[in-house]
Amino acid sequence: MTERIVTDAEIATAFDGTNFGHTRHRELLQASVLKRLVGYHCGHTITEIMRRMGLIGKTNKPTKRGIAMVREAYSDIMKVSG
Repeated sequence: MTERIVTDAEIATAFDGTNFGHTRHRELLQASVLKRLVGYHCGHTITEIMRRMGLIGKTNKPTKRGIAMVREAYSDIMKVSG
């Protein structure tokens, strides 16, 4: 397996002390960065996590790292969608 854009250790550290009702934090990050990419709002806590991780910038738009994470997450869908 190739190296991920965001490691599991980074995610564990970023979500330490939070309670989103589940532990699918990678999926939550992927969907949240995608939401910001297309202009949707995200809650305060996930927004701060994305900002601290360098996935979005000060204007809440995804950074190159955030876009790379979205590409990594949804690459299989893009390959078969035409």
